[in-house]
Amino acid sequence: MTNEKENSGDVSRKSFRFQYAAPVDIVRGTERHSFGTMINVSRGGAAFRAYAPLQMGAAYEIHIRGLGSYPVTVVRRFNGECYAARFDVEEAVKRRIDKALAALFGAENQGATEKTRFSA
Repeated sequence: MTNEKENSGDVSRKSFRFQYAAPVDIVRGTERHSFGTMINVSRGGAAFRAYAPLQMGAAYEIHIRGLGSYPVTVVRRFNGECYAARFDVEEAVKRRIDKALAALFGAENQGATEKTRFSA
């Protein structure tokens, strides 16, 4: 597991991204559609490598070891087998994600997802 922090510097980014190399399962319906490895995660979504192709715009559920399971929509494909997905959750769940990220990456980063938010 990597616990380094990163942010692309792109001012359109709404949330701070944490590098997080953890296993993921991508589920559709009741079956595991794919599996892979996290690249990074934020309160708004995740980037990951998936070993079976995913459909752009499709809804899946992603199971992230150490963070939980969340409904997502695939919004982008990059570097061949890597995908970016948006968490399809309400603000209360995003706050729980903030707390889980703070717990994973240490107390010194608590609130980092809020402090580094950029205005779009």
